[in-house]
Amino acid sequence: MDVLADIMSLLRTSTHLYGKLDLSAPFGFKFPGEKGICIIVLRGSCFLGVDKEPLVPLMGGDFVLLPAPQFYSLRSSPKLPLRPVEQITSEKDFHRTRLISFDGGDGPPTTLVAGCFSFASPESELLVKHLPPIIHLQASGNHATPWFHSTLQFIAAEASQNLPGGTAIVDRLAEVLFVLAMRTRTDSYSSANPSWLRALTDPQIGEALRQMHAEPGRPWTVTDLARTVSMSRSSFADRFRELVGETPLDHLTQWRMVRAANMMCANRPMKLAAIASAVGYESESSFGKTFRRVMGMSPGKYRLAKRTDQSQGSGPKSDKSRVRLNAAF
Repeated sequence: MDVLADIMSLLRTSTHLYGKLDLSAPFGFKFPGEKGICIIVLRGSCFLGVDKEPLVPLMGGDFVLLPAPQFYSLRSSPKLPLRPVEQITSEKDFHRTRLISFDGGDGPPTTLVAGCFSFASPESELLVKHLPPIIHLQASGNHATPWFHSTLQFIAAEASQNLPGGTAIVDRLAEVLFVLAMRTRTDSYSSANPSWLRALTDPQIGEALRQMHAEPGRPWTVTDLARTVSMSRSSFADRFRELVGETPLDHLTQWRMVRAANMMCANRPMKLAAIASAVGYESESSFGKTFRRVMGMSPGKYRLAKRTDQSQGSGPKSDKSRVRLNAAF
């Protein structure tokens, strides 16, 4: 089983707002945070700040994903002071033009496209919680194939022209970049950043993850999982927690609830008893208690909320998909 592909199939995303930034140096702006910020640098260079993380230099052709920043900043020089972006544009003007333009002086120009991913369901939160604060795909990285640069240019063109169907095109292409970002992260984590992504590249823990994801309904124990990858129980448990950041059974429980939530949204709804059995629970009652603990609501309420969202043609309440000025940048 391809665990990353399996997880990506449940990480339903959409880019619900995007816009273009034309800035000339010197400039320094602070932007409110939002989940799933993505930035494409079309030309020029700048420095990205995210919360308390060190500044990251960006160059033309770079792609950046910020899973959940509280705030972030863009500046032409590291020591420049910042001011709120709302000082140079209004929400009304941005919604009309999808453009932020700032002439700071005679410095070099920088052009970016910024958007905001929506993770389309509460269970998505469980899958992205271990992502690093900044995922940076550099123009010169190993992933930088011709189609990578072409995709960036295609998104930029659609974002600037506002043509019919443009939003749908940007959604699809941005999701491709999102999956690429996840794939490039599987082998780039340090011990300070435990994650299921990091664990996928470990021969034994990665195999254990594949086993759990392939058969969530199997009555797994830590001993069983350790045996499948030829490790002792204690060594396996320690190594799993070191790489993933949680115990094997905690990860299994969360994955089961993610799969269960996905089954509830299927085109052909299953009965709760059948869903409970499919993810390893003998009784609907024990499944319901676990689902409520992990997902924050009962299975019945979750299913009703999803049906309401689908009938109204909108995303779930938890994705904060209302359009706001700060969501685009």
